[in-house]
Amino acid sequence: MKEYSTESGAVLHDQSHEIIDLDLDLIIESSTNPRTTFDLAYLNELAATIKPAGRVLQAILTRPLPASRLADTAHMRPRPTHEIVFGACRYRSSKIAGLKKIRTTVEDLTDAQVLVVQLIENLKRKDLTELEEAEGYRRLMDESGLSVDAIAKEIDKSRSYVFARLKLLDIGTEGRTALRDGKLDASRALLIARIPDGKLQAKAVKEITIGDYYSGGEPMSYRKAAEWVQNNYMLKLSAAKFKITDASLVPAAGTCMVCPKRTGHDPDLFSDVKSADVCTDPTCFHKKEEAHAATLVKEAKDKGQTVIAGKEAQELMTTNGQTKFKGYRRLDVAEDSPTDQPLRKIIGQQMQAEGVTPVMIAHPQKKGELVAALPNEVVLRLLKTVEGQAQAAKTVTKEVREFANEKKAKAERKAKEQYEQEWRDQLVAHTWGVMWRSDDLVTSFTFNVEVHRYVALKVAHSLSTEQSAKVCKLLHLDKVGSHSALLDHIKTSALPDAIHMLMIMVHDSNANDFSYSDRIANEGMHLVTGVVLGSGLKSTTKDIQAESLAKHFPKVKEEKANVATAPAARPKEGPGGNGGKGSASKKPPARAAKLSAEEATLGIAAAMQGVEGSASANAVALPAEPGSAAARQLLGIGLAIGTRVKALAGKPKGKEGEVIQDLGDDCYRVKIKGISVAMSFRLEQLEVLA
Repeated sequence: MKEYSTESGAVLHDQSHEIIDLDLDLIIESSTNPRTTFDLAYLNELAATIKPAGRVLQAILTRPLPASRLADTAHMRPRPTHEIVFGACRYRSSKIAGLKKIRTTVEDLTDAQVLVVQLIENLKRKDLTELEEAEGYRRLMDESGLSVDAIAKEIDKSRSYVFARLKLLDIGTEGRTALRDGKLDASRALLIARIPDGKLQAKAVKEITIGDYYSGGEPMSYRKAAEWVQNNYMLKLSAAKFKITDASLVPAAGTCMVCPKRTGHDPDLFSDVKSADVCTDPTCFHKKEEAHAATLVKEAKDKGQTVIAGKEAQELMTTNGQTKFKGYRRLDVAEDSPTDQPLRKIIGQQMQAEGVTPVMIAHPQKKGELVAALPNEVVLRLLKTVEGQAQAAKTVTKEVREFANEKKAKAERKAKEQYEQEWRDQLVAHTWGVMWRSDDLVTSFTFNVEVHRYVALKVAHSLSTEQSAKVCKLLHLDKVGSHSALLDHIKTSALPDAIHMLMIMVHDSNANDFSYSDRIANEGMHLVTGVVLGSGLKSTTKDIQAESLAKHFPKVKEEKANVATAPAARPKEGPGGNGGKGSASKKPPARAAKLSAEEATLGIAAAMQGVEGSASANAVALPAEPGSAAARQLLGIGLAIGTRVKALAGKPKGKEGEVIQDLGDDCYRVKIKGISVAMSFRLEQLEVLA
């Protein structure tokens, strides 16, 4: 028979033992078995393997029925003679299989030895729950006297592991249920078990298993749960307003330094918490805060100071999320001071001289903290007093001198800011007045080259990379960095106005640009093309669309019309430019000579000047006045400029106005009566008035 150590459960020496076949009715299960739940499906599967053989392949371990079990088995018939040490699953499955006997090894073991053997045997099984394991450790310690170190050595685990399992026994009903149902694993359950308050435990179980807003209802990960528990259920003693060594604050709790709920008291259990001075009992912590606050209030009142606490203090808190108090300024916070020094350093001496005592406000959000403050009017009066002293006296405190200097400097900065902005505003207003009073605003103040260059650079900066590349291609700027190349070209070009017009067209030529409200699609492109091509815009657009259609939809057979482009000339048809059919052999068409960037710009400018007439080479004149002969000649297609119309769509529906510009493609800009800004309409959105 084997002899086991009562300390470790280890086999001391192996004596003879008995192997017999016992009647199942003479065997009872152990009351100390760590396994308390059995999987019926597993038992049935095991029974299915036992039944064909008619016996178990491995004997179970029993001992003669101990005297401690005689009383609770006296009523049983037949009376049991043996108690199972381990092998309860095989015992139950043998009953399910219909066996009458079971092979068993019988050894004479003490209660302490049985506990050790059962625990070690059950630890070999994967389906043992964490709580069953923990209960086995506790029973082993209570009934056999084994230490944590002895248990850890026997099961080949660390002492921290054993401590963690034992701590799981402190988890409440909600935590046990979540652990049993699989909503919590042992690691997250331990985080909750370390919270000493049962109500807070239940709250933490709900928070961790449901998750927060960002998890979408999924349970928190271990890392997230650990952070959550430390941030919401643990408090740093270093941040406490009260003395952690004061045992008189809450006599029942005593001093924090020897409290078992301090992380430093059990470093093995709180190895994941960096500091040893962390309180795990927020309820006790807050009780000490309240006791400390009550002590401070009493001391302040004993000194004759006014104390504002409770609901009155709460009403003083600002509602914008700041920690300021309405009608008061804090003396020891620089945020409430006109300088970077707290108010007490500026007016402290004057307060003492006048016998002014601060009002103490019990902070509603920080228990145990009294905030020294003064009413705003008292602070302002004291500041004026010390400011006058600084101006009159040669020797004042450093803080008072800094306050006086800072106030003076602040006034100077404000005056300088107002001056710098005001003279600019006045210059703009004066210049506009001169322009407005001019007899001929159009011819007197045209855009010169440098003004156009400035505007063109502004537009170039707003272009996307793709748009910059398109402009550079049209200007034949062969550089890798299209954006920087375009900017450099504008800075040196003699015709920035032409480049400006080109950029407007490219910027507003996106096929995905849609009209809405009073705006039409590709408005900038229509404006420029309408100015340059004039009455030829419609036919040119139609021809270009036809060519593009034939290119992208080859099955659509349309005769290609000549595309009237300016300023480049259309290539001559046929070989040699004679307009006839070419020879049978197909040769690639000869490419036109590549234009330089300046030539391309000049070409655009020439086309513009051909329409605009008298505009100088270095300036582009403002558009002609509405209704003028020049405007009619330039834009007089479809609805004539000056035609009276009525809007049929948009916000101004039903209102009358006057056509002031033909935008091309049956689009017009109309000045509606009563609306300061001209609006764009399609032809079908307008009704011509007689």
